[in-house]
Amino acid sequence: FPSHDILVYIRDSFNFPERLPIRGQELVSITFKPDIASLSPVSLTFRVYKMDTHELGDNAKTQDYTLHLMSVGGYLNYSQFCGYSMKGTTSNMVEALFEKHFPESVWKDRLFIETSKENYSFVLPGSYTPFKAVSWLASRAYSEKGSGYTPYFFYETLDGYCYKSLRKIVEEGYSKQQRYTYMPPNMGLSEEQIDRVPFATILPPRYHKILKFEDLGRFDMASNISKGVVSSRLVVHDMVRKQERFSQFFESDAFQATPKLGTEPIFKSERGDANTLNSVGAAYYYLPSTPYTVYKDSLPISDNFQHEETFLKHRHHVGTMLTHKLAILVFGDSRRRVGDVVTIDMSKIQSDSFLNPSESDKNLSGDYLITSIKHEFNTAYSCKYELPKRMYRDWETPRSEEQHV
Repeated sequence: FPSHDILVYIRDSFNFPERLPIRGQELVSITFKPDIASLSPVSLTFRVYKMDTHELGDNAKTQDYTLHLMSVGGYLNYSQFCGYSMKGTTSNMVEALFEKHFPESVWKDRLFIETSKENYSFVLPGSYTPFKAVSWLASRAYSEKGSGYTPYFFYETLDGYCYKSLRKIVEEGYSKQQRYTYMPPNMGLSEEQIDRVPFATILPPRYHKILKFEDLGRFDMASNISKGVVSSRLVVHDMVRKQERFSQFFESDAFQATPKLGTEPIFKSERGDANTLNSVGAAYYYLPSTPYTVYKDSLPISDNFQHEETFLKHRHHVGTMLTHKLAILVFGDSRRRVGDVVTIDMSKIQSDSFLNPSESDKNLSGDYLITSIKHEFNTAYSCKYELPKRMYRDWETPRSEEQHV
């Protein structure tokens, strides 16, 4: 569930575990920023929840151990449970969940919710923690139906908790777009060739260079087919009405109108076996359903069946975000957040690339969405981003050089 996970590696000669002592409930405040005067520091408070990898020094005068920290909201989440009914939009439910289960210090001015447009009636199980309930609600949320549907996500950034649709995340991400360039050190290119695409920035040029590049996964067609990215079918068993309902989804139904990875459909329609996958849903899902509302007919609930209509679309969109994923290591920038868009400029990966060093690799270069940020503090401050690739579509905020920060 959304919560920061911080690892602090300690070499201790003062025996803090005994003297303080450290028991797993302590508050730890952390402040950090890049070594740039114009950037404001980030200050956060965490809870200690675990200590491990404890090793004693050979001379019995030192000890090494790791402290695991998480955000205060994540820590309190494990002691709270639902077990009550809610109705209305999921966005209103999420706001009510935070107000009901957490002190204001956790969510006041730190909870960012995009208004959704459903009308549900749910009983949140007593076994659900608040974060699990919000994640469950996110799988059923929508801001637009039909071809405008995009999934909602619940996640935590350095600024607080977010409950937003993919469409909103991308629109906001482009307003804080950043560019990074990867040039292998042995290419022998000049600074002018490295910075071949100018962009406005308050950071020194070195902050826009990729220190390490990893391709975490280009594609896995077998997985895409089995997980419903290409096509899928859903069988719903209504246990109240004793009915069975059937629906199908195909990639072509959503490709032109909604966020998608790559510049073409994952499964090319001109291939010989495309007809098979595009004529029947390849991935199979079974969904038991009891969609009746706990409220009376005088309070009609219109959308309790909506999860059936969005189930396959949700699986498709979330699956596409895992199709092509990169990881890059850069100098630390405390302004970056999950949901920001970064543009990667990669030199052509071929033996004669020196003939035209100004040309980028079209396969790896492009816009990526940050889905995870790992801040590392050692001899220097660095950030590791996980980035699924995505495409530019008409509904996104138009890009211009003035948007780069």
